[in-house]
Amino acid sequence: MNAPALPTLLVVDDSPDILILMEELLSDQYNIKTAPGGVQALEIIDSSSPPDLILLDCMMPGMDGYETCRKLRSSGAAGTPVIFLSALSSIEERLLGYSAGGDDYVCKPFEMPELIAKIERQLAVSASKRELGNQLNEAVNAVMSSADMVGEVGVVLDFQRALNACSDYAGIAAQLFESFERYRLDGCIRIQGKAGSISLNSKTSCTALELSILDHLAAQKPDPRIRPFGPHTSFNFGSIILFLRDLPMTRPADMDPELSERYGRAIDNVALLVEGACTKVAALDNELAVRDLNATVINMVGMTRIALADIAARNQEQSAEVQSLFEALAKDVDDSYIHLGLATQQEDFLSGLIKSYMTAVMQSLAKGRETESRLGQVIEQLGQLE
Repeated sequence: MNAPALPTLLVVDDSPDILILMEELLSDQYNIKTAPGGVQALEIIDSSSPPDLILLDCMMPGMDGYETCRKLRSSGAAGTPVIFLSALSSIEERLLGYSAGGDDYVCKPFEMPELIAKIERQLAVSASKRELGNQLNEAVNAVMSSADMVGEVGVVLDFQRALNACSDYAGIAAQLFESFERYRLDGCIRIQGKAGSISLNSKTSCTALELSILDHLAAQKPDPRIRPFGPHTSFNFGSIILFLRDLPMTRPADMDPELSERYGRAIDNVALLVEGACTKVAALDNELAVRDLNATVINMVGMTRIALADIAARNQEQSAEVQSLFEALAKDVDDSYIHLGLATQQEDFLSGLIKSYMTAVMQSLAKGRETESRLGQVIEQLGQLE
């Protein structure tokens, strides 16, 4: 049986030394193709099957990596994962890579284990996308068709109704992405609360580049909650952080008025969706808090019942012991009368005194049992929370 073919990687870099180094380091695990620039990379792709992954240098003379990636996305390698390689690591550079269609970003100089891990992750994601591609395309087409029949306000109303059935953060995110698709929008989202935190895009878990963008947004002050992010728009509502690509908040004066108005309405509608989602997150968090409180109360009721039962047993033993002691005292006193030489009246007085104190002590113990009974009633009332 033939061994499976090695994945094909296309390495694009204007440095011959880098191309030689990458081929030497990666050729044991991958089939390596190299190109000294963006134009040559496009020629390779046009003349053969697209590679499984592309390692693309950002800074190259002539056609840089970002322009090359944009052209790749309109070529036969539209679905091929692209990992940018760059000595620049600022958020602006990462945004350029994201806008150009990149899937991940590795800063130079890099550690080879890190690079291989990112390559393997992107290859795995790409394989999953291929398996789900047909189903996703059918679902997207169905949603896009429905968007033509339902108005923008209808999308918000449908979303609010769908929220009622959401039982976790992932369900809320799924409903948001469904609404975004009906508005022809795409991006990534982070939902965080008492149940933890999730970061997703419209298809799966966020890419490393998307995570870095969400981290950057989370580190910013929450006001204003909606702000431009280059040609994109970000939403930070505390429990929900959202990044939508190609939704310009700042629009040039010469933009088509109808298109500019549509972008403005889209931002307003997305804000309504996110506010509704935040309310649902708070409701789920409150339900979780109530469940935790109920569990605590139930545990305390159980422990108190055990303690009360122990107190009741001890009180009963104490009452029996006190009564036994008084009875023994009375008997000893009666037996000693013959030796004390007391008059009958004195003996009766002494016996009566002992009996009166015994009665008083037993009544005091009985009051303790009344308190115990009342505590038992309170515990039973609390137990109705179970």
